[in-house]
Amino acid sequence: MAVSAHNVTTQRDIVKELQFVTEGNSVTSPALYGVTPTGSTFALVGNNSEINIQPDVQHMDVAVLGSEDVIDAVKTQSLYAFTIRNNPINLDLWKYLWNSSGTGASSPDSSLSFTYSYNLGGTEHFQHMRGCRPTSGTLSLSRGIWEQSMTFIAKDITIPSTSTGDAGTPTYQTAETTASPIVHSDGGGSPFTWNSVGYGERSFSTTVSRGMAVMAVNGENDITYTKANDRSITFTTDVFAGTASNLTAMYTDYEGKTARAASYKFTTSPSKTLTFANAIITDYSYTHAAGSTDALIESISCRAESCTNL
Repeated sequence: MAVSAHNVTTQRDIVKELQFVTEGNSVTSPALYGVTPTGSTFALVGNNSEINIQPDVQHMDVAVLGSEDVIDAVKTQSLYAFTIRNNPINLDLWKYLWNSSGTGASSPDSSLSFTYSYNLGGTEHFQHMRGCRPTSGTLSLSRGIWEQSMTFIAKDITIPSTSTGDAGTPTYQTAETTASPIVHSDGGGSPFTWNSVGYGERSFSTTVSRGMAVMAVNGENDITYTKANDRSITFTTDVFAGTASNLTAMYTDYEGKTARAASYKFTTSPSKTLTFANAIITDYSYTHAAGSTDALIESISCRAESCTNL
């Protein structure tokens, strides 16, 4: 039997771009977790390029004596995650991964609700992700536009529906942002510093990962609660060797495993800087190549003990 032609969904069928709203500080008030506030006003996450929904609905097969086949399959647990990629227009969403726990708003203490909609069979369908906390993310730049990728764990991801499903009268953003994405020049000249010295570089990337305590209890298929537990901060950059008065500083700090302050200017207006404390160079390399016309590059990877809230 041939498959009939139907109205397939493409990237053009996104109606309402991915957007989010805080559920409030669900660490001090756990009852807020996974509940989209009534009449919420959502904010766009940026210039979206990808949304990857990853539901993990687990089941257990039932096998019995006297039958060669399983006789049933029962649902035991639902674990939800999703990943997004975009070109950020600000660091508003990044703060929920980057900022320290215990600092309230715009930190991992605040869980998030996301929503977006798309045409399915020509009809707008809404999908919601609730009780979301970021588990990892990367901000990267290579003489172009900043790119942001983030992975979230969620209490629930709804089945797409033609009804909005959010309480009250939510205010959704109905069009893609008109703001331009952040580019390498928005941070001004010499945006990267190591030990308070500016270094020219051609690429930069920072990754934050968070361990997440998950409360999954008998009697409930969905997770009941999550809470950020620990934080790992790393960054990599390709630096042009030969900075005046600091010709061998990178190499020396790598050999000595010397902890240094480091920073990267995201934007000058508004002033936003990624600031790292006690960064250690964990990997260092450079290459001399005959016939190469490239400048000598020191490639470093670093681990930071902490970072300053944005």
